[in-house]
Amino acid sequence: MSIRTTCVGLTDALLRDWIVAEHFERLADATVAQIAQAYVGVYSARPTSWLAVMARNRNLDRKAVLAMENASDLLRIPGMRRSKFLLPGELAAKVFAATRLPLANHEWRLRDVGLGLDDYRRLLPALVALGTRATLNLSDIGKQLDLPGPQARAVTSVAAYDGALVRVPATNQWSSRWLYSAAPEGLLPGDGVPLDRDQLQRDLAARYLEHYGPVTVDDLAWWLGVSKETARTLLQACAACQIADQMWHSQAGLARLEQFIQSTTSPASAQIRFLPAWDPLVMGYAPGSRQRACLGLERVGGYDSAGNGRPVVLIGGRAVATWNTAAKGSKRSLSIDASTLADQEREAVLEAASLLAQQIGAFHEIQNTTTA
Repeated sequence: MSIRTTCVGLTDALLRDWIVAEHFERLADATVAQIAQAYVGVYSARPTSWLAVMARNRNLDRKAVLAMENASDLLRIPGMRRSKFLLPGELAAKVFAATRLPLANHEWRLRDVGLGLDDYRRLLPALVALGTRATLNLSDIGKQLDLPGPQARAVTSVAAYDGALVRVPATNQWSSRWLYSAAPEGLLPGDGVPLDRDQLQRDLAARYLEHYGPVTVDDLAWWLGVSKETARTLLQACAACQIADQMWHSQAGLARLEQFIQSTTSPASAQIRFLPAWDPLVMGYAPGSRQRACLGLERVGGYDSAGNGRPVVLIGGRAVATWNTAAKGSKRSLSIDASTLADQEREAVLEAASLLAQQIGAFHEIQNTTTA
């Protein structure tokens, strides 16, 4: 790692504007695949996967995003911190190889339903054969393998974590009740193919640094799910540049940041954006990080008690409220918690919420009418 002091004047206001530029303005014309590539994966749970894209490329409507998301070259695989991500195929293979746990680590999922690894290995060929012929739901799998629901769920889950199956989205744009198919060739390395996990981790760290930077050791450790010692070693291996107060960036990212600081003469736009639960920006930095603080994410209740990112409303680079969607009978509602909104922000945010509701096929209601 090298030391640079050019950006020592990186104030919170500048950092906030930089985050807007990198996370939104750079991706304003990006496709689903390009956004997933930049973030090293978008959380694949619906509606996060398509709402995260619409929050960045406002030229894409819901139908266009869903069509892109269903492309055959995009895969949904377990990755960092065992979360499930939507990724282009080649990058998905790298992420999966870098983060895959030994099969024995998933044995508990089988034991909980009265099965073991021997049972899994016995059932796996038939399961893969089924997934090669058709896309299946859990009920189909249970019937074909003569397994009760909990056992079908456990075997299928282990197969997905093991790279034998991949998740496929259901037709319902709001549902994360996955379908399953056999994993494509290339997701798993062939027999005898050497696997350099250290190099794969360095590659993921470099990609994270490039798009999310500047970041701290804590940020990388949290995002990648490794120890702080390992994160520090990875930053060194990536030739990261220190720019301010233990924050690091790639050399290319540092050059962009320096140019940004020199050319910035006015605040970032006050565009209103609706980030979904588990948005890659909201989940991209460690708890207590400077990035979370300068955006105001924790101030508006942007995380639940387990640390999961909640849907957040941004005005420019300021988090001002949380929002949510929920099923209401056969319809879908979009609600805003207005309790953290200042009076001067309220009208614009509620108007934008009504427009978003129309775009995503929901109706708008106000969850809390008390303003900040």
